[in-house]
Amino acid sequence: MRQTGFSTKVGSTTDIRAGSDAVIVSEPALGATLRTKGRFYFLCEVLPEGKAGAEIAREVADLTRQEYEYDLSAGIEVAMRKALRDANRRAAVKLRDQRGRVTLHAACAVLVNNDLYAAHIGQAQIFLVRRARLFLPGDDPNELADFVHRTTVRRAASLGSDPDLLPSVWKQTVEPGDTIILAGGQAIEALGADALLNAAVTLHPRAAAEALHEKFVSAGGTGSDSVVLIEISPAMTTAPRIVSVPEPNRPPDEVLVAETIRSRVDWIWRRRPRIGRAVGAMTAPAAGAVTKGVAVGLELMPHRSPRLGRPMQTAREQGRRSQRLISLLAVALLGVSLIIGAVVVRDFQANNVVASYNLAILAVQTDLDSAQSFLDRRPSPDEDRARQKIESARAHLKDASNAPGASAPQIAALSARADSLSDRVNDVLIDLGTQAAGAKAGTFAQTQFGLYATDPGSGRLWRIFEQPPGTTVAGVVMQKGKAGVGSPTLVAAIDNALFALDDQNKIWKAEGNTVVEVALPGSDKWKSATRLLSFTGNLYVLDAASGQIWRHEGDKDKFLVADPVLAQPFAPNSITSAAIDGSVWVTTTAGDVGLFKRIGLATTATKVDFAIKWVGEPVRATAIQALDSQRNIYLLDAPGRRIVQLTRDGREVARFALPRDLPAPTSFFVSEGLRVVYTASGSKIAATDLSR
Repeated sequence: MRQTGFSTKVGSTTDIRAGSDAVIVSEPALGATLRTKGRFYFLCEVLPEGKAGAEIAREVADLTRQEYEYDLSAGIEVAMRKALRDANRRAAVKLRDQRGRVTLHAACAVLVNNDLYAAHIGQAQIFLVRRARLFLPGDDPNELADFVHRTTVRRAASLGSDPDLLPSVWKQTVEPGDTIILAGGQAIEALGADALLNAAVTLHPRAAAEALHEKFVSAGGTGSDSVVLIEISPAMTTAPRIVSVPEPNRPPDEVLVAETIRSRVDWIWRRRPRIGRAVGAMTAPAAGAVTKGVAVGLELMPHRSPRLGRPMQTAREQGRRSQRLISLLAVALLGVSLIIGAVVVRDFQANNVVASYNLAILAVQTDLDSAQSFLDRRPSPDEDRARQKIESARAHLKDASNAPGASAPQIAALSARADSLSDRVNDVLIDLGTQAAGAKAGTFAQTQFGLYATDPGSGRLWRIFEQPPGTTVAGVVMQKGKAGVGSPTLVAAIDNALFALDDQNKIWKAEGNTVVEVALPGSDKWKSATRLLSFTGNLYVLDAASGQIWRHEGDKDKFLVADPVLAQPFAPNSITSAAIDGSVWVTTTAGDVGLFKRIGLATTATKVDFAIKWVGEPVRATAIQALDSQRNIYLLDAPGRRIVQLTRDGREVARFALPRDLPAPTSFFVSEGLRVVYTASGSKIAATDLSR
């Protein structure tokens, strides 16, 4: 294709409203640089807006431009991909401290001669407006995907979320009159494709940018509205270098062939009288011989002699025969109609069942896509509407599963996706059921190496920690049947050592990579073991069956005989939870909270006056947490699904709602440093942010 010169006109909404996004427009003035590296355009969107994200976006944008323009070792596509990969690695390093609070989305375009090279990472998108139609980059070079016929939404990882991301570069030949649009994800969602198309077709790029900004503000859009419009027009000072000689006006080959055939047919048709007479004279002898031969053959064929005396049939008999024949034909036609009708009804019913199933599956997919889009909204996901969409999807999924011929793998995949979105709404950190069959989370403990949870259902003690990029995994610390360990039911931490009580009333110590048994003298005094607590190197066992708390004073790996903590035991099975931070805190089956302290030289704790000053309605406490390293104490109201924060003198500070779609929590642990409360609901462990 002959190269033509062109000029560009650029408009950007960032020129109207300065924000956190970074936009770079680099159009070299030197002709040599323009022919080799071309014009460079880059858009980096920051979600949510903020100073930290803006600095990272500017650094990433400058790095991309420098890496691309100074890389002379390869072609445009290779240099562009290498620059984007370096920028992605830099973004991954910078965003590591943000812990997922800031995401970057980038779109890059390079115009070299008559070719467009484009790539996008994350929610940012690139459009090409040609002849008043909006196109997206296709899967192959020079392939355009019409935006009107797009049926799916492609989601990609954001910039820096995957350090090994390999960007895909799309190449397309451009024409004068085309308009290239680089748009951020929030601008596309708020404005829509029609607004981008109308602005690009009807207005100058700068005026189009102003119109899009005003429409974004009037539509109530929040955050970034970054859009860059690049209009390509022919250069007025550019003339073609070589003008080819025009080819002569020669008719097409098919016209020449048709004219040749027509001339020869006309020549034969003009000589038809002479040809007809010649053919008649040649075929006359043969026709006479054939006629005589046929006559002789007919005479030689045997003739059937007629039978005389046949009975005469009256018109009435002939009418009866005709009537019987018509009746038989009618019956046969009725039978054929019934058979065809049965086949048609069966096919209709089968097609109706299939259509109903397909409609139900389509409704499920639509609801799940809507729920995911509500959860992906930034900066504030709409969890209530996402929960409604998930419930609607489950209802449609139930109808689809009851349909004849339902696809079990498809139903299972959609159900798993609905469960995943529901876990996301309910802040589920990890589902231990995916790690081991029959898992059921028990009690918690925490050290500087992470969170630990017992699992009596599968007979394991798990260590729960985060693993890049942002996923939560569980590692086995103890397992039933290994090294003589039973099923861990309770756990407590002393410094960085874990002490777990199994179903055989044995204490096991896990520190580093070693698991050893530790003797607890006097454990035969227990009637039951409901909670395992620790304080200043000592282990405490809550014995709900006897209404007592037993103390085992410890010195490293040796513990003394159990001593009672409470001066007056409770009634059997009336204590639900306990905590020790120098004082003894107890919750009862009635939902009351009791405080016990040692008075004078007494070795046991006596109940003291303690009254909670509620801000709202009184809470029925089912469990309590009081650690000497924390400033506050926390109560769990399992039926009400909430956590209450109290000062140590009993004054209520705050209440926090727990996920309402999960079963009632059985245990909890509050990390004041992370401002997170962990709750166990069946096999799932939820992490609720207390800072919201």
